[in-house]
Amino acid sequence: MLTMWLSRRSSCTWMGRRPMGTPCGHGSVSDCVSREPGLSSQRRISFTLLLCEMSPSISEIRKQFTEALEDLIAQVKGDRSILAAILCGSLSHDTVWAKSDIDLALVTIDDKKVAAGSLALRSGGVNIHAFLIPRMEFRKTVEGSVRNSFMHSLLAKGRLLYTHDQTIADLCERLHEIGERDVQVQLLSAATHALSSIYKAHKWFITRGDLDYTALWILYAATPLARIEVISARQLADREVIPQAMKLNPRFFQTIYADLLNAKKTKKNVQAALDAVDSYVQKRTAMLFGALIDHLRDVGEARSATEIEAHFQRNFNIEGITSACEYLADRGLISAVSTPAHLTKKSNIQVQELAFFFSGEALDGL
Repeated sequence: MLTMWLSRRSSCTWMGRRPMGTPCGHGSVSDCVSREPGLSSQRRISFTLLLCEMSPSISEIRKQFTEALEDLIAQVKGDRSILAAILCGSLSHDTVWAKSDIDLALVTIDDKKVAAGSLALRSGGVNIHAFLIPRMEFRKTVEGSVRNSFMHSLLAKGRLLYTHDQTIADLCERLHEIGERDVQVQLLSAATHALSSIYKAHKWFITRGDLDYTALWILYAATPLARIEVISARQLADREVIPQAMKLNPRFFQTIYADLLNAKKTKKNVQAALDAVDSYVQKRTAMLFGALIDHLRDVGEARSATEIEAHFQRNFNIEGITSACEYLADRGLISAVSTPAHLTKKSNIQVQELAFFFSGEALDGL
């Protein structure tokens, strides 16, 4: 009977691969057994105990992953073209589960025949995603990457497994340094990302009165807002940034995140979430948009949206900065004007392009 039951339940994603009691699409082990018709109480207890024994524990999974990594590294150390290995992802700083994989950065020698790239490897039954990066590119990544960017956070939370080059070890130590300018740039990036979702949330609330879709756009904004919270606390923001932010500012993220997920959407709680988001950004305007305001102040004259976009894309890899300019202009903190522009390089007429400048008159508004 057990064999027949297992075959019917073979689609359960926890079967033999999930930690004990971990829920899946069908629920936990005990949930699945309890819903199976035709089983006596004694058989339900027996099946539950047996299946729990079949499910590997967290410690067993970590042991399997660690051994698989050690086996691979033992081989890689003999490769003279690999100078260092850096363990990234869950195995380096978080909890692994049966569906996890291993992220591994391999720093290679500088050679035209050794190109950057990625490989999906397999060791001890575990999937290992390795990305190859030449030593010079690694140095540029560490020295040139904006601190708290995705690549910086990935490497900074990693663990150097070995290196044949002391300079790589020194570079890894520098990954934990976060400068004030890096903080400003990443705050501007996160705020700019949040603004588009906040705008959409207001639009659907005002024009359609659609509480569900308004809440969805607020939830989209929750991730960049969480990045703001974590980065402003001078912490490294990772992929699980919302749980990080919940610990730092529980009341705010309860309102704009947890309540919208778990409670019935009402006009009152959706409006409260919108108000909380608006207040959060407004109170932090100087901190969030300081890098943009500094740029316009230093330029000292109007700059077209195209020029401002190009500057922040080229120097800081921030896209969509025009939305930040529009937000500041709506608040009266910078001025929206226009400058002449051609639609194409062969245009014989001029049109007016949106432009912005900082006059300094609205500093008190910050």
